[in-house]
Amino acid sequence: MLTRLLEFEPRTRLLGVGRSLVAVAELLTLLFTTDPDLFPGVDDAPTGPQCGAGLRTVTLWCLNSGAVGQTVARYLAIAVLVAVAVGYRPRWTCIPHWYVSFSFAAALVSPTGGEHIAKIVALLLIPILLGDDRTWHWTRPSTPMSPRWRGAAAASHLAVRALVLSVYAQSAVSKFAEAAWRDGSALHYVFQDPYFGATPSAAAFLDGVGPVMTWATLAAETFLALSVFAGDRVRAWALAVGIVLHTGIAVVLGLVGFGLTMIGLLSISALLRDRQPAPEPVP
Repeated sequence: MLTRLLEFEPRTRLLGVGRSLVAVAELLTLLFTTDPDLFPGVDDAPTGPQCGAGLRTVTLWCLNSGAVGQTVARYLAIAVLVAVAVGYRPRWTCIPHWYVSFSFAAALVSPTGGEHIAKIVALLLIPILLGDDRTWHWTRPSTPMSPRWRGAAAASHLAVRALVLSVYAQSAVSKFAEAAWRDGSALHYVFQDPYFGATPSAAAFLDGVGPVMTWATLAAETFLALSVFAGDRVRAWALAVGIVLHTGIAVVLGLVGFGLTMIGLLSISALLRDRQPAPEPVP
Protein backbone atom coordinates (compact mmCIF):
# COMPACT_ATOMS: atom_id res chain seq x y z
CA MET A 1 0.00 0.00 0.00
CA LEU A 2 2.82 2.44 0.92
CA THR A 3 4.53 1.76 -2.41
CA ARG A 4 1.33 2.53 -4.33
CA LEU A 5 0.89 5.79 -2.43
CA LEU A 6 4.46 6.83 -3.18
CA GLU A 7 3.93 6.03 -6.88
CA PHE A 8 0.67 7.97 -7.11
CA GLU A 9 0.85 10.47 -9.97
CA PRO A 10 -2.17 12.81 -10.10
CA ARG A 11 -0.91 15.13 -12.86
CA THR A 12 -2.89 13.61 -15.71
CA ARG A 13 -5.28 15.10 -18.25
CA LEU A 14 -8.17 13.62 -16.26
CA LEU A 15 -7.27 15.93 -13.38
CA GLY A 16 -7.31 18.84 -15.83
CA VAL A 17 -10.70 17.83 -17.20
CA GLY A 18 -12.17 17.57 -13.71
CA ARG A 19 -11.03 20.93 -12.39
CA SER A 20 -11.89 22.65 -15.69
CA LEU A 21 -15.46 21.32 -15.56
CA VAL A 22 -15.90 22.48 -11.96
CA ALA A 23 -14.66 25.95 -12.92
CA VAL A 24 -16.77 26.13 -16.09
CA ALA A 25 -19.92 25.30 -14.12
CA GLU A 26 -19.54 28.42 -11.95
CA LEU A 27 -18.22 30.46 -14.84
CA LEU A 28 -21.41 29.86 -16.84
CA THR A 29 -23.51 30.96 -13.88
CA LEU A 30 -21.57 34.20 -13.50
CA LEU A 31 -21.59 34.94 -17.22
CA PHE A 32 -25.30 34.37 -17.79
CA THR A 33 -26.98 35.31 -14.49
CA THR A 34 -27.53 38.89 -13.35
CA ASP A 35 -26.81 40.08 -9.81
CA PRO A 36 -30.52 40.48 -8.93
CA ASP A 37 -31.11 36.86 -9.95
CA LEU A 38 -28.03 35.64 -8.09
CA PHE A 39 -28.74 37.64 -4.94
CA PRO A 40 -32.50 38.23 -4.63
CA GLY A 41 -34.01 39.78 -1.52
CA VAL A 42 -35.31 37.38 1.12
CA ASP A 43 -37.85 38.18 3.84
CA ASP A 44 -38.13 41.82 2.73
CA ALA A 45 -34.34 42.23 2.89
CA PRO A 46 -32.67 44.17 0.05
CA THR A 47 -31.09 42.33 -2.82
CA GLY A 48 -27.40 41.60 -2.60
CA PRO A 49 -24.92 38.97 -1.41
CA GLN A 50 -25.27 37.42 2.02
CA CYS A 51 -22.71 39.23 4.18
CA GLY A 52 -23.51 38.40 7.78
CA ALA A 53 -21.05 37.66 10.56
CA GLY A 54 -18.16 35.23 10.52
CA LEU A 55 -16.27 34.13 7.43
CA ARG A 56 -18.84 35.70 5.10
CA THR A 57 -17.41 39.13 5.89
CA VAL A 58 -14.09 38.27 4.22
CA THR A 59 -15.52 36.60 1.11
CA LEU A 60 -15.04 38.19 -2.29
CA TRP A 61 -18.55 39.57 -2.69
CA CYS A 62 -18.61 40.99 0.84
CA LEU A 63 -15.32 42.91 0.93
CA ASN A 64 -17.30 45.69 -0.73
CA SER A 65 -20.93 44.68 -1.16
CA GLY A 66 -22.05 47.83 -2.99
CA ALA A 67 -22.87 47.90 -6.70
CA VAL A 68 -19.27 48.67 -7.67
CA GLY A 69 -17.97 46.00 -5.30
CA GLN A 70 -20.29 43.38 -6.79
CA THR A 71 -19.13 44.25 -10.29
CA VAL A 72 -15.48 44.04 -9.30
CA ALA A 73 -16.11 40.73 -7.51
CA ARG A 74 -17.83 39.31 -10.57
CA TYR A 75 -14.97 40.23 -12.92
CA LEU A 76 -12.29 39.01 -10.54
CA ALA A 77 -14.13 35.73 -10.10
CA ILE A 78 -14.55 35.35 -13.87
CA ALA A 79 -10.82 36.01 -14.40
CA VAL A 80 -9.84 33.34 -11.86
CA LEU A 81 -12.33 30.79 -13.21
CA VAL A 82 -11.17 31.37 -16.79
CA ALA A 83 -7.55 30.79 -15.72
CA VAL A 84 -8.56 27.56 -13.99
CA ALA A 85 -10.76 26.41 -16.87
CA VAL A 86 -7.99 26.83 -19.44
CA GLY A 87 -5.55 25.08 -17.11
CA TYR A 88 -3.04 27.87 -16.49
CA ARG A 89 -0.55 27.50 -13.62
CA PRO A 90 -2.46 25.06 -11.38
CA ARG A 91 -0.06 25.66 -8.48
CA TRP A 92 -0.83 29.38 -8.41
CA THR A 93 -4.54 29.28 -9.27
CA CYS A 94 -5.70 26.52 -6.90
CA ILE A 95 -6.05 28.72 -3.80
CA PRO A 96 -7.74 31.62 -5.66
CA HIS A 97 -10.09 29.02 -7.18
CA TRP A 98 -11.09 27.78 -3.75
CA TYR A 99 -11.54 31.35 -2.47
CA VAL A 100 -13.82 32.24 -5.39
CA SER A 101 -15.86 29.04 -5.01
CA PHE A 102 -16.19 29.48 -1.26
CA SER A 103 -17.09 33.17 -1.64
CA PHE A 104 -19.69 32.42 -4.30
CA ALA A 105 -21.43 29.72 -2.25
CA ALA A 106 -21.37 31.90 0.88
CA ALA A 107 -22.80 34.95 -0.92
CA LEU A 108 -25.74 33.15 -2.52
CA VAL A 109 -29.12 33.28 -0.82
CA SER A 110 -29.89 29.67 -1.71
CA PRO A 111 -26.78 27.85 -2.94
CA THR A 112 -27.47 24.60 -4.76
CA GLY A 113 -25.71 21.32 -4.23
CA GLY A 114 -23.42 22.22 -7.10
CA GLU A 115 -22.00 25.29 -5.37
CA HIS A 116 -21.40 23.33 -2.14
CA ILE A 117 -19.66 20.50 -4.01
CA ALA A 118 -17.56 22.97 -6.03
CA LYS A 119 -16.12 24.70 -2.97
CA ILE A 120 -15.26 21.36 -1.34
CA VAL A 121 -13.63 20.01 -4.51
CA ALA A 122 -11.61 23.21 -4.93
CA LEU A 123 -10.42 22.88 -1.33
CA LEU A 124 -9.46 19.21 -1.70
CA LEU A 125 -7.53 19.96 -4.87
CA ILE A 126 -5.15 22.35 -3.09
CA PRO A 127 -2.84 19.63 -1.65
CA ILE A 128 -2.73 17.99 -5.09
CA LEU A 129 -2.03 21.15 -7.06
CA LEU A 130 0.49 22.89 -4.79
CA GLY A 131 2.98 20.25 -5.87
CA ASP A 132 2.11 20.68 -9.56
CA ASP A 133 4.75 22.80 -11.31
CA ARG A 134 3.28 22.58 -14.83
CA THR A 135 2.41 25.71 -16.77
CA TRP A 136 -0.76 24.08 -18.13
CA HIS A 137 -2.67 21.26 -16.49
CA TRP A 138 -3.16 19.60 -19.92
CA THR A 139 0.53 18.79 -20.38
CA ARG A 140 2.46 15.82 -19.07
CA PRO A 141 4.82 16.58 -16.16
CA SER A 142 8.46 17.21 -16.99
CA THR A 143 9.74 16.79 -13.42
CA PRO A 144 8.88 14.20 -10.76
CA MET A 145 6.67 15.21 -7.87
CA SER A 146 8.45 15.20 -4.52
CA PRO A 147 7.52 12.40 -2.08
CA ARG A 148 6.00 14.96 0.31
CA TRP A 149 3.63 16.37 -2.32
CA ARG A 150 2.93 12.92 -3.73
CA GLY A 151 1.79 11.76 -0.30
CA ALA A 152 -0.33 14.87 0.19
CA ALA A 153 -1.89 14.37 -3.24
CA ALA A 154 -2.67 10.71 -2.51
CA ALA A 155 -4.33 11.62 0.80
CA SER A 156 -6.33 14.37 -0.87
CA HIS A 157 -7.44 12.01 -3.62
CA LEU A 158 -8.74 9.61 -1.00
CA ALA A 159 -10.73 12.51 0.46
CA VAL A 160 -12.20 13.22 -3.00
CA ARG A 161 -13.30 9.59 -3.23
CA ALA A 162 -14.81 9.85 0.25
CA LEU A 163 -16.78 12.88 -0.98
CA VAL A 164 -18.12 10.84 -3.91
CA LEU A 165 -19.14 8.11 -1.47
CA SER A 166 -20.87 10.60 0.84
CA VAL A 167 -22.79 12.38 -1.93
CA TYR A 168 -24.08 9.35 -3.78
CA ALA A 169 -24.64 7.08 -0.77
CA GLN A 170 -26.69 9.79 0.96
CA SER A 171 -28.66 10.40 -2.22
CA ALA A 172 -29.33 6.70 -2.84
CA VAL A 173 -30.27 5.91 0.76
CA SER A 174 -32.68 8.86 0.96
CA LYS A 175 -34.33 7.74 -2.30
CA PHE A 176 -34.67 4.11 -1.19
CA ALA A 177 -36.48 5.39 1.91
CA GLU A 178 -39.22 6.93 -0.25
CA ALA A 179 -42.01 4.70 -1.56
CA ALA A 180 -42.26 6.69 -4.79
CA TRP A 181 -38.67 5.78 -5.69
CA ARG A 182 -39.16 2.14 -4.80
CA ASP A 183 -42.34 1.76 -6.87
CA GLY A 184 -40.89 3.66 -9.84
CA SER A 185 -43.19 6.69 -9.79
CA ALA A 186 -40.80 9.31 -8.39
CA LEU A 187 -39.60 10.77 -11.68
CA HIS A 188 -43.20 11.26 -12.83
CA TYR A 189 -43.60 13.85 -10.07
CA VAL A 190 -40.15 15.33 -10.75
CA PHE A 191 -41.06 15.84 -14.42
CA GLN A 192 -44.20 17.74 -13.37
CA ASP A 193 -42.38 20.14 -11.02
CA PRO A 194 -43.19 23.71 -12.17
CA TYR A 195 -39.66 24.99 -11.53
CA PHE A 196 -37.22 22.12 -12.04
CA GLY A 197 -39.44 19.81 -14.07
CA ALA A 198 -39.30 18.96 -17.75
CA THR A 199 -41.20 20.79 -20.46
CA PRO A 200 -44.79 19.50 -20.94
CA SER A 201 -43.94 17.74 -24.21
CA ALA A 202 -40.80 16.13 -22.73
CA ALA A 203 -42.68 15.11 -19.58
CA ALA A 204 -45.39 13.41 -21.65
CA PHE A 205 -42.76 11.54 -23.66
CA LEU A 206 -40.67 10.51 -20.64
CA ASP A 207 -43.61 9.35 -18.51
CA GLY A 208 -43.71 6.13 -20.50
CA VAL A 209 -40.23 5.15 -19.37
CA GLY A 210 -40.45 6.88 -15.99
CA PRO A 211 -40.28 3.71 -13.87
CA VAL A 212 -37.23 2.41 -15.76
CA MET A 213 -35.48 5.78 -15.40
CA THR A 214 -36.37 5.90 -11.70
CA TRP A 215 -34.87 2.50 -10.95
CA ALA A 216 -31.89 3.19 -13.24
CA THR A 217 -31.16 6.34 -11.23
CA LEU A 218 -31.17 4.32 -8.00
CA ALA A 219 -28.86 1.70 -9.52
CA ALA A 220 -26.50 4.35 -10.93
CA GLU A 221 -26.17 6.24 -7.65
CA THR A 222 -25.59 3.02 -5.72
CA PHE A 223 -22.91 1.97 -8.20
CA LEU A 224 -21.22 5.39 -8.05
CA ALA A 225 -21.12 5.24 -4.24
CA LEU A 226 -19.61 1.74 -4.18
CA SER A 227 -17.15 2.42 -6.99
CA VAL A 228 -14.87 4.42 -4.70
CA PHE A 229 -13.78 1.14 -3.07
CA ALA A 230 -12.84 -0.39 -6.41
CA GLY A 231 -9.84 -0.17 -8.69
CA ASP A 232 -9.03 1.88 -11.75
CA ARG A 233 -11.22 0.02 -14.25
CA VAL A 234 -14.37 0.16 -12.13
CA ARG A 235 -13.86 3.87 -11.39
CA ALA A 236 -13.46 4.48 -15.12
CA TRP A 237 -16.84 2.79 -15.65
CA ALA A 238 -18.25 4.88 -12.82
CA LEU A 239 -17.15 8.02 -14.63
CA ALA A 240 -18.97 6.83 -17.77
CA VAL A 241 -22.12 6.07 -15.76
CA GLY A 242 -21.90 9.47 -14.06
CA ILE A 243 -21.57 11.25 -17.41
CA VAL A 244 -24.72 9.53 -18.69
CA LEU A 245 -26.64 10.21 -15.45
CA HIS A 246 -25.77 13.88 -15.12
CA THR A 247 -26.06 14.61 -18.83
CA GLY A 248 -29.58 13.21 -18.69
CA ILE A 249 -30.40 15.34 -15.64
CA ALA A 250 -28.96 18.42 -17.34
CA VAL A 251 -30.95 17.86 -20.54
CA VAL A 252 -34.26 16.98 -18.90
CA LEU A 253 -34.21 19.22 -15.83
CA GLY A 254 -31.85 21.96 -16.98
CA LEU A 255 -29.35 21.50 -14.12
CA VAL A 256 -26.31 22.10 -16.34
CA GLY A 257 -24.01 23.65 -13.73
CA PHE A 258 -24.72 20.88 -11.22
CA GLY A 259 -24.10 18.25 -13.88
CA LEU A 260 -20.76 19.73 -14.92
CA THR A 261 -19.64 19.94 -11.28
CA MET A 262 -20.55 16.32 -10.55
CA ILE A 263 -18.88 15.04 -13.73
CA GLY A 264 -15.81 17.05 -12.73
CA LEU A 265 -15.84 15.46 -9.28
CA LEU A 266 -16.13 11.96 -10.77
CA SER A 267 -13.31 12.71 -13.21
CA ILE A 268 -10.98 13.59 -10.33
CA SER A 269 -12.13 10.54 -8.37
CA ALA A 270 -11.28 8.34 -11.36
CA LEU A 271 -7.59 9.36 -11.39
CA LEU A 272 -5.39 6.31 -11.87
CA ARG A 273 -3.59 5.63 -8.62
CA ASP A 274 -1.00 3.12 -9.76
CA ARG A 275 0.17 4.37 -13.14
CA GLN A 276 2.85 7.03 -13.08
CA PRO A 277 3.37 8.64 -16.51
CA ALA A 278 6.94 9.02 -17.61
CA PRO A 279 8.02 12.69 -17.47
CA GLU A 280 8.63 14.46 -20.73
CA PRO A 281 12.32 15.21 -21.30
CA VAL A 282 13.36 18.72 -20.43
CA PRO A 283 14.58 20.52 -23.59
